[in-house]
Amino acid sequence: MRVETLPSPGLLSNGIRIRIEAAKAISAIEINAGIPVNAGKASSAGPLKGFFDACSAAVADFVDVTVPAIVARSATPSATSRIVLTYGEGLDKGHLPAVGDFAVTVQARTVTKVTIDGPFVFLDLSAPLVAGSVSVAYTQNASATLRLQDETGNQAASFTATAVTNTIV
Repeated sequence: MRVETLPSPGLLSNGIRIRIEAAKAISAIEINAGIPVNAGKASSAGPLKGFFDACSAAVADFVDVTVPAIVARSATPSATSRIVLTYGEGLDKGHLPAVGDFAVTVQARTVTKVTIDGPFVFLDLSAPLVAGSVSVAYTQNASATLRLQDETGNQAASFTATAVTNTIV
């Protein structure tokens, strides 16, 4: 087993050491399993699997599996050409959706720019909004790199045209 083939355990101070030791243990089992008498089986594989399963179970409760939920959609007088989508948690700036993934209806504006800052998604529009109804929709992009998601990779769901709180008078 080559250490490079194992995934990173993340930003742990001893993460590379963990990968190296795991690769060594797996390599020892591969060598043992390759001995003709063992016919591809190694008695040490079971305990190592049990160890990794126990490690996985020990951290399972700490893994973020919550999908980012939208908590507000708004437009304000201070930014008449912008809609702000607010999520319940910070989003990954490295996974920026395409402008075409958003549709502003009722006042029919085109989204010209998408920006993410923490839990906020800013949609810059082609023209200022006016008083009245406004709706926005989001459709996940076919490309996984262009989908809204949190820092741990949980992707935000698409949503159909939904009213925006519009305080522009």
